[in-house]
Amino acid sequence: MRFEAHTDVVNDVCWSPDGRIIATVSKDRSVKIWVPSMLGNCDEFRGHTSNVRSVDFDPTGKKLLTASDDKTIKLWKVSRKQFLSSFTGHTNWVRCARFSPNGKMIASCGDDRSLKLFDPATGQCIHSFHDQKGGGCKVAWHPDSTLVAIALDNCRVKIFDVNIRKLIQYYRIYDGAVNSLDFHPSGNYLITGSDDGVTKVIDLLEGRQIFTLTGHRGPVTTVKFSKDGQLFATGSDDCHVMLWKANLEHDSAQSSLYSPDSTCEITNPTGGQRKFSFNRDVTEAHADDDSAYSCNKENLPDTSIFVDATKTENFKISDAVEVSE
Repeated sequence: MRFEAHTDVVNDVCWSPDGRIIATVSKDRSVKIWVPSMLGNCDEFRGHTSNVRSVDFDPTGKKLLTASDDKTIKLWKVSRKQFLSSFTGHTNWVRCARFSPNGKMIASCGDDRSLKLFDPATGQCIHSFHDQKGGGCKVAWHPDSTLVAIALDNCRVKIFDVNIRKLIQYYRIYDGAVNSLDFHPSGNYLITGSDDGVTKVIDLLEGRQIFTLTGHRGPVTTVKFSKDGQLFATGSDDCHVMLWKANLEHDSAQSSLYSPDSTCEITNPTGGQRKFSFNRDVTEAHADDDSAYSCNKENLPDTSIFVDATKTENFKISDAVEVSE
């Protein structure tokens, strides 16, 4: 499926928890809600005065959170297409804002070098963590809502305990800005992507990096685990998406390309080539170069379909089907 309505770059996409609707945000300053079964139909939210960077549903799917270069975070009611409140406190661009899994807190980060925690009920800032050297690119919540991780543009990853409000883990494992990160559903692993084109997996129980994954030819801009933790996807400025089988709980990771529902697999130990079709968009898969067009994506709750936002004014929903060898 292909959806078009934005007039500038689509920065972020997010599925609702029930998988029925999609939210997108763009450099055109708009927020849009789409129903995949109604192609071309969307509702629009406007209120930001600059580039909108991120979007996230609350755990109920009834509210929507957006972050913008206008230095604000905004909360919207989905059903009524209604603006609810604005969260202020950042002094520069807000790169990312995310609800905690229990819905009781919001974490945000931006170019003002702060990670902020907000109470979504009151709009008040609960706490601010400051970094003297790096701006925040992305935040991610631990599944139990007690920890929040931040990807920094100074090559670092930091993890904070939100209850005691202290830094508990710190990693410098890259030579470039860390653009994205995501917790494994078990909470035991963290996947990260960087400007140097590399994806790395951290074992949080052991406190060390355990895997380095290569293949992208440009900055890795987004990473995401599937809901069951069996797969993860990486997207890059090289206009490629790679899908990987994790096997993290078995102490191994494979550099293979899987379809989101695990029905098809590409392995390439000898440099061979196979082709996949993503809804008629043919993708060539190589040993280290598996291509699809994306700079961000989200897995559906059942992990069978993924959606990607392109560096154009549209985005696509893709269902992987093998068509030829």
